[in-house]
Amino acid sequence: MKDFNQHIKEMSQHFNLNKEEVTNLFLDLADEFLMDYSGNANAAKVWKATPEFWQWWQQIWLNRDSMILKRYPQRLTGRKTLNLYLIWHSSKYTAMKPSKAVYDAFIQIIKQNEILLNELI
Repeated sequence: MKDFNQHIKEMSQHFNLNKEEVTNLFLDLADEFLMDYSGNANAAKVWKATPEFWQWWQQIWLNRDSMILKRYPQRLTGRKTLNLYLIWHSSKYTAMKPSKAVYDAFIQIIKQNEILLNELI
């Protein structure tokens, strides 16, 4: 897998943003995805506690960036660039589900912490 820190650096240069801005987008959109997907702040918190979620989310991010660079090179300038980047990564415009490994990690955290299902609804 591609080094994610190097990837963030490349994308920040491509979009004329600093690395912190791209990293914040990565984290903020993960939060957005988890809230949209789970519909519950407690459930989102459990998902975020699993390294498997972050590995999956990182791979999703890398794949989407690769598609952006391949499909829309003519649009990656100026103001349109950041808008496209936000739209492409936004959970509102995607229909994705975490992998089985991410689900399994989620269930493991629930069991380990004895979290009741009604806390996640």
